[in-house]
Amino acid sequence: METNFKKEDLKTAEFESSSSSAQLVSLNKKMPDEVFENLPEPLKTITEKFEGRERDILLLSSIGVISSVLPNVYGFYDGRTFNPNLYVFIIAPPASGKGTMNWSKKLVEPIHEKLLKETNANRIRWKQSEERTRGEKPKSQLKIVPANTSSSKLYSHLEEANDSLLIFETEADSLSNMLKQDWGNFSDLLRKSFQHETLSLSRQSDDRFIEIKKPKLSIVLSGTPDQVKPLIESKQNGLLSRFVFYGFDEISGWKDVSPKAHRVNYDDFFEEQSKLIFEIHEKLKQSKGVEITLTEDQWDRFQEKMKMALNIIAENDKTDFLSVIKRFGLICFRICMILTILRNKERITIPEKICFEAIDEDMKISLLMVKNLIDHSLLVFDKYEKKVVSLTMAERNLLNQLPNAFRRIKGLEVAKECSVPERTFDEILKKWEKQKILKKTGFGQYEKIIIKQ
Repeated sequence: METNFKKEDLKTAEFESSSSSAQLVSLNKKMPDEVFENLPEPLKTITEKFEGRERDILLLSSIGVISSVLPNVYGFYDGRTFNPNLYVFIIAPPASGKGTMNWSKKLVEPIHEKLLKETNANRIRWKQSEERTRGEKPKSQLKIVPANTSSSKLYSHLEEANDSLLIFETEADSLSNMLKQDWGNFSDLLRKSFQHETLSLSRQSDDRFIEIKKPKLSIVLSGTPDQVKPLIESKQNGLLSRFVFYGFDEISGWKDVSPKAHRVNYDDFFEEQSKLIFEIHEKLKQSKGVEITLTEDQWDRFQEKMKMALNIIAENDKTDFLSVIKRFGLICFRICMILTILRNKERITIPEKICFEAIDEDMKISLLMVKNLIDHSLLVFDKYEKKVVSLTMAERNLLNQLPNAFRRIKGLEVAKECSVPERTFDEILKKWEKQKILKKTGFGQYEKIIIKQ
């Protein structure tokens, strides 16, 4: 049953306003400080070592890589079982600091190295055993898959994997090149893996049929704005809605690289944090299952906010973005699953099947993150249109509430109901005039113009 957006909900809604005036009208805004104040470990300790964009990048990339090393963790969403896997894409110009995400890869490298070591040892034993008793060749186990892997090879890795795989790549072109060579199979694989839908491949080369039920794949990418379209050729094919995008266009200046500026050796620091992730992974591997649940109040709050976001977009007639909003519901749930398992890491028991209930704080953090990330996705989405006007969710909501023709004083009343300060409202009016969203019809009088948005 659909619930329409109510004007009286504006004052407390989380998807339509921001406490920062500059952030309100910025599509590539930073994560609010509230997100970082009560993060579970090790995310809190990790992000405390960074600030600004780097802090945001570390949080998103760390959550992305951690989503690949939580075996047997699941939750029920929309009548289906889902694991916590995420697709993350950091978009920024060269020399902007997005390379910070490389530190997050170190969190899962010990797990990857252990799997490779075990695979090599098993294969050596297999080769040394007598041919009549050796049985099947041991399956290849790994965690991190190179982005320049062919789709057929990735199918094989997914088939042999006991749990999730991770594609981690600092140059999105590497993955784009593979998509170009084998677009149909690779794009289909990425889309279906996000939803854990069955994958199948018939290979003529070795007369083999591969079927993978419930594939699990996480992706963490970074790239420049020009690398987005080669990876996702169309906003209609569904791949775009599966990614968490985070973009910005600032170029970072020179920073102090001398030893005195860095009291922390990041190599040692992340090696230490990786031990905690390794310990969590080993516990979960032996578990019979860890279910993450929400309380009834949390489900109600979650659905209220997601419906609100959906209605803001629907009332803007931006119907082709509705699927992105709906997918963000699952993304929000998955983020909450990750935060919850980290929050309860000491309570993981072996080998019992257990259930952890999310706390309100983790639902709040997840919603705050998604609120921010929807605006980043809007910016990417609009790059696929010509002559489109990009607006934040807060601006879209304000535009929805304003009458077709209004005086500034009346508009200010509506703005205040939307938690938009007077100064910010005046900035928005000037911006909308330049964007030809509004036209000035007299002193302090405005009229909406029909635009493609």
